[in-house]
Amino acid sequence: MNGSKRPPSFVREAAPFLGLGVQLAAAVLVFYFLGSWADGKLNTAPWLMIVGVSVGVVGGLIQFFRTVSGLTKQDSTDSSGGPS
Repeated sequence: MNGSKRPPSFVREAAPFLGLGVQLAAAVLVFYFLGSWADGKLNTAPWLMIVGVSVGVVGGLIQFFRTVSGLTKQDSTDSSGGPS
């Protein structure tokens, strides 16, 4: 025994998905702050903030679904290869 423990299999399987929520929230927050900043500069409050949040939500969700789709496709090709 080499003394290093591997995490349980469910943790290894879930690991690629764990950062997706943070990534989605970060996209929304970045575009929120960009919209708020632009509203302050252009005196258009709250319209650019609303547009920014909308862009952040849509962009974050698109990236979320692309990542999940890619990971599930990768998982299905890994598991269809038979035992290794």
